[in-house]
Amino acid sequence: MERRNDYGINTQFERDTLRIGEIILGDGERQLVTATRGPGGRIVKSIGLPRPEMGVGAVIYAQRQHPGYLPANGAVYTRAAYPELREAIGTVPDGIGTWSARTPAADLQWNSVAWSPALGLFCAVAANGTNNGVMTSPDGITWTARTPTANNAWRDVVWAPELGLFCAVASSGTGNRVMTSPDGINWTARNGSTESAWFAITWSPARRLFCAVAASGTTSRLMTSPDGINWTASTAGLANEWRDVAWSPELGLFCAVASTGTGNRVMTSPDGVNWTARASAADNEWRGIVWAPALGLFCAVASTGTNRVMTSPDGVNWTALLSAAENQWRCIEWSPELGLFCAVASTGTGNGVMTSPDGLNWLVRTPAANNQWFGIAWSPALGRFCAVASTGTGNGVMTCSPAATYNAATQFKLPDLPAAISGHARPFIYAGR
Repeated sequence: MERRNDYGINTQFERDTLRIGEIILGDGERQLVTATRGPGGRIVKSIGLPRPEMGVGAVIYAQRQHPGYLPANGAVYTRAAYPELREAIGTVPDGIGTWSARTPAADLQWNSVAWSPALGLFCAVAANGTNNGVMTSPDGITWTARTPTANNAWRDVVWAPELGLFCAVASSGTGNRVMTSPDGINWTARNGSTESAWFAITWSPARRLFCAVAASGTTSRLMTSPDGINWTASTAGLANEWRDVAWSPELGLFCAVASTGTGNRVMTSPDGVNWTARASAADNEWRGIVWAPALGLFCAVASTGTNRVMTSPDGVNWTALLSAAENQWRCIEWSPELGLFCAVASTGTGNGVMTSPDGLNWLVRTPAANNQWFGIAWSPALGRFCAVASTGTGNGVMTCSPAATYNAATQFKLPDLPAAISGHARPFIYAGR
């Protein structure tokens, strides 16, 4: 019986045979679905070898557990019980480690930070400074000052992989509130569609489109661009103070959140041009939003209100949730590798960071300093969060690498892999005995 699994592969699930999980190819060749080592168990295809040749740590999809296999469900085992399996998998991080203070290139009002996988580079922008309102770092630790095109109040920066381009937007400036760079070092001024107070920008690979939102503006608070150079204003949005915008590839949808408005502090658009007002879970001052593909969920954070978190599976229907602390939450990021949301705040004492695996249950984390944290980014290559602040002396950046909540010296944890999207096949890892 053929079914389509989570990876878009037609997979044949046979009830009582170790051939379960074979991929049926067009030419009749059969291959098994296996996984590479490391957290998350990235699914790849490999030739359909007999069980002993698959190797310890290999993954199959089956309807029941076979001898020698363990469920890939995130369970913790002792290293002594399965030493070969532990060696194959390594330490699977399932939590967040300690935040460490880092020295920025200058003590400025850093507002946003983005990661470029292609360049292996963090890039941050600031709302002030004199010819030093940009800084870059290969690791989030050592930073180098860069010169922006103008000393504007730069509010947000994003990386567009398809264009190989950073694009930043500002809330001040004349004819130069956008700038682009292929490397984070050399920047070119661009003229936005209007002189609005641009606060956030995102990139849609599917639409090949930048979309920016503004907190103020007389003619337009929305603009789009296919290249970061030519910008088109959209007047379809509401005159709210829009603070952030995110793209969902799975929904094919932009979603923006605002800090003002009555019953309409969310808006969605399939193309960045035509927008529909949506009711937020509460009329809080919403500051940040992100999409989590693994959860199929938007998650937004606010700086005011009783419930300072809200989630939505579609950008239309929102659920109000409690944050870990009633801080002024400014930005939120999703780590696919950890399966974790991480948000930072501009207020709080020893609790200016919070994390959640699902958007529902949040835990307080201790930042490196009680600064006003405004931006956060995740680097999959480094396995590291990086946050930037608008305050602080010699500590306006902090980084955090994932950690294990179990005793990694004596225990190890299996990755928690998803079941097949239909049918009853579940993932199992070969333990070697």
